Amino acid sequence: MKLRPQTLLGILLLGIITTSASAQDFYWNTASARSQALGGVYVPSSSDALDAIAANPAGLTSLSSRSIDMSLSSVFARGSFSNSANNGAPMTTSPGVLPYGAFGMPIGHSRFSFGVGIMPDLMSVSDWNYVDAPGTAGATYGMQQQKSAIMAVRMAGGLGASFGKRLSVGATVGTDYNTNTLHAPYIFQSEPTMKGLKTLLDLHTNGWGWNTSVGVLARPLSKVEVGVAWKSHTVIDSHGYANGDAYAQFAALGVPGPSDFHYSAEVRNVLPQSVLASLAWHANPRWVLAFQTNWVNWSNAFVNLPVTLTNGTNDTINTLAGSTTLVDGIPVNWADQTSYHVGVEHLLTEKTSVRFGYAYGNNPVPSSTLTPMTAAIMSNRVSTGFVFHPGRSRFEAAYSFDPTAQAQVQQSGLLAGEYNNSTVRVGTQALTLSYSFQF
Repeated sequence: MKLRPQTLLGILLLGIITTSASAQDFYWNTASARSQALGGVYVPSSSDALDAIAANPAGLTSLSSRSIDMSLSSVFARGSFSNSANNGAPMTTSPGVLPYGAFGMPIGHSRFSFGVGIMPDLMSVSDWNYVDAPGTAGATYGMQQQKSAIMAVRMAGGLGASFGKRLSVGATVGTDYNTNTLHAPYIFQSEPTMKGLKTLLDLHTNGWGWNTSVGVLARPLSKVEVGVAWKSHTVIDSHGYANGDAYAQFAALGVPGPSDFHYSAEVRNVLPQSVLASLAWHANPRWVLAFQTNWVNWSNAFVNLPVTLTNGTNDTINTLAGSTTLVDGIPVNWADQTSYHVGVEHLLTEKTSVRFGYAYGNNPVPSSTLTPMTAAIMSNRVSTGFVFHPGRSRFEAAYSFDPTAQAQVQQSGLLAGEYNNSTVRVGTQALTLSYSFQF
């Protein structure tokens, strides 16, 4: 049986249950267990094709032979939400497993190296159960599951070229497969005839987008590596369907008739461009100190989330809107994020090493648009890891911990006022396991 790419990626995505807890996890600049243990820092390695493709493609020239990387990551989330209708409602997300990997190799005895990989680009699944607060005309749908998922998996191929021992450059071309899910009471924010009205909505869309990255790796001193890399933004127009039922809003407004509906749906996501700069100091054969700063251009990506619903089946809604099409936009207005990362690696024996890391980044989510489903509010992370490398194999593990962070909303910028005077608390733990083999 031959599987289509969409089917294969769907199987992959079914294994993912993560959370929108940390903006540093929400958007992935690095992917390997080594970088996760080092606080998110990418350090070029003779066996790491995965991070070379994900972070800085110039690092492909560091590969000493054919190398295959396979990784599994799992995120464990905790959180609570309080507003006028809830007091400490807990997050219900359960941990899952995300597999990904890469292959890379030098091309003969030339200056070029090559790599291909599949890895997470953006991952967020936020799953809560809490009481829907009264909105326009007092409409409420009571206790509801509030689930939002935005996931993008990147498939990319890259080429690196070395110019002596001091300088390497590289580039990748990739495509992102994006899926979006929303299962929650939905408040229209900008659609002229529906603004402020609320319906239960079950939306699913998927689509593709293209991106590129370029990187430079310099070695000004024998023990120092300096890297800079840029990844382009990605525009994805995803298509699917939206079902729902506006029974509570119809009842609150005294509107007669059937309240259920079906639409064809389109969602446009823009994934941000990003820049990273890194420095690694190989102090001696047993110690490596590494630093990195990342800039993510959320302000030109997560501004407004356009949602277009067409071919509506509910005659009452069609009459009210004067059309079978509804065009809405959800304001998000995220700010740019700058994060700082530091990591240290120590060789214990010829076959074992330990790693430690720390990362800090500003919270990009404004309180005016914050909800439990967009609570990427984490700022601090500590991490550690261990590696065992017998022969040509490497077994690696990384653990990271994000302390529980809290964000409060006084006056929400979202319509109907349901998130006024609300508080969101979120924290995560993550475990990544990797295996690589050189042949």
